[in-house]
Amino acid sequence: MRHWFWILLIALGLQAQEARIQVLGTTDMHGHLLAEDTYSLQPANQGWAKVTTLIRHQKAQNPNTILVDCGDTLQGEPVNYVRNTLRRDLPEPSIAIMNALGFSAMAVGNHDYDFGLPVLREVEKQAKFPFLSANTVDAKGRPGFQSHALVTVAGVRVALLGFTTPGVPAMTEPGNYAGLAFQDIVATAKRLVPFLREKERADVVIVLMHAGLGSTPGAEGDENAALRLAEQVPGVDAIFAGHTHQALQVEHRGVPIVQAGCFGRALAVLDLDLRQEKGRWRVVAGKGRTLKPEDQTLADPEVMSLTAELRAATDRYLDTAATNLLVDLDSRWARMEDTPLMQLIHQVQRQATGAQLSAAASPAPKLFIPKGPTSVRQFYALAPFESQVARIRITGDQLKRYLEHGARHYLLSWQPELYNREIPFYNYDMVDGVSYALDLGKPVGSRIRNLTYQGQPVKADQVFTLALSTYRLRGGGGYMEAIRFTGTPDLITPASQRNLILEHVLGRPALNPAPTNTWRTIPFLDRERVLNLAG
Repeated sequence: MRHWFWILLIALGLQAQEARIQVLGTTDMHGHLLAEDTYSLQPANQGWAKVTTLIRHQKAQNPNTILVDCGDTLQGEPVNYVRNTLRRDLPEPSIAIMNALGFSAMAVGNHDYDFGLPVLREVEKQAKFPFLSANTVDAKGRPGFQSHALVTVAGVRVALLGFTTPGVPAMTEPGNYAGLAFQDIVATAKRLVPFLREKERADVVIVLMHAGLGSTPGAEGDENAALRLAEQVPGVDAIFAGHTHQALQVEHRGVPIVQAGCFGRALAVLDLDLRQEKGRWRVVAGKGRTLKPEDQTLADPEVMSLTAELRAATDRYLDTAATNLLVDLDSRWARMEDTPLMQLIHQVQRQATGAQLSAAASPAPKLFIPKGPTSVRQFYALAPFESQVARIRITGDQLKRYLEHGARHYLLSWQPELYNREIPFYNYDMVDGVSYALDLGKPVGSRIRNLTYQGQPVKADQVFTLALSTYRLRGGGGYMEAIRFTGTPDLITPASQRNLILEHVLGRPALNPAPTNTWRTIPFLDRERVLNLAG
């Protein structure tokens, strides 16, 4: 009997020295609640309703679970606009869901600033978990947010260390983050990870970053820095990434990096096996993966209940009658020819700013608004972000550089692929108010031909006023760097680009934007090829 007693005691002792914890991560939810596209109302395997079901299932499999989010949570969907501008009396929907699920921390994302710092601070107070951003500081160098959170699960002391991409100033208005600055992620981590290990006695250090993989060796201030951090900062056990909307699981220098994509289309899962040695736990194995909701994944009833009142208010707003559209608005052709859709955007930008020219990208690769009666819901999709419109002054030389920079979006005309996938559709601007041809048989940098204004060749020193989004003005897509723009805007509209479009549309009983056909590709692109190869 004594023999079996000692065997049992040894077995129990060995079991107590090992543990498995699970960390589940969301990121870039952008307010997506339901399993449908908000604008077309078509079913989609995404949103909090479905991803919450996945979370509950995973927690049931392993109760030793930590929940984290990597930011861009408070902006994106119409529910965010309605809540943050019209119904501040209602709880922020994603935060209410995360509170109910028991999230442990959220890294602050760049778009979480889009409704201004007062809204961000107000929502932070609603959260039952900390907002983290160790690299955000005020003018005196003091922390702008809590740097880390400590969570104990299965007896393991876990430090969650949060970061925000340093690219915030290029992605939102200066007033939205007034008084704050964003330091390099890796330099900050080098200082804090040893502190968490030695002073805070953390057994495990997990980084939550609203930033993507980036590259190595990379450079200080990089927008995306997960690979650089894994390579240069010892003591990090795992990284949850975000910002780039990619669903991925990779390993770099032994550090698992996992990212949940965007909109609740995937859930990031990290399993960590640990062993206790000399009173301290250490990770002996870590593996990341992503889970995706499927057609049969049910909507979580608590999510539906928590968000019901806000969703109803949002639907009333979106279902407001807009105008009678006399022509289809079809984004599929926007990158091959002038279209009514792009003319609508250009008209709004030029009228709002008084600019001679307008630069804008297609709002989506496959967006369709049929002619006939329309609603706010359909036009909201043309500009879902909170960018405003600016007017700047540029020379003819800068205009040509601007167009050449955008033309990188295309590969050579005879290649099998049509679009350069490294230059996404939202970073290809078309310019209205001038005439030009884009020669796809020429190398990058020498593609713009026959650039004219009012029938006359554009001169290098000729000065133009150009309307463009503040996303471009702040550096989005690299256009300002490409044209070496160092000036200041003549004006920035108080209203967002979206609200300018809605004001234009709602003020007209009928709408018929007509293409001016002032730009073309050489050779002409046929629609069949665009449909087959559109990225």
